[in-house]
Amino acid sequence: MILTEIGRKPKPASSEEMRLVHHALENATRRRIAILLTNGPQTIDGIAALVGRDMLDYHLNHLQLAGLIEIDGDLVSPTESGIAYGGLVRFQAENPDKKG
Repeated sequence: MILTEIGRKPKPASSEEMRLVHHALENATRRRIAILLTNGPQTIDGIAALVGRDMLDYHLNHLQLAGLIEIDGDLVSPTESGIAYGGLVRFQAENPDKKG
């Protein structure tokens, strides 16, 4: 991903990358994880406390494949793209009548 400006919508490097991001964020559980990670890195247990353990690895894998997170042991961190897209998802969740 290429960021146009900090805090602005990232520009995907390819249509495949855009497809992966879209697929990752079309799921409500993954959107909740992306929003949580805008607060900074979280442990897997911390994420599980919010979204549950069922299929957590599956959801984290999709976010990782899309380049939105990095996983190091038990710590999940947002990438720059993850922060930008997480911010957009948060804005949309908090302002359902506005476009992000």
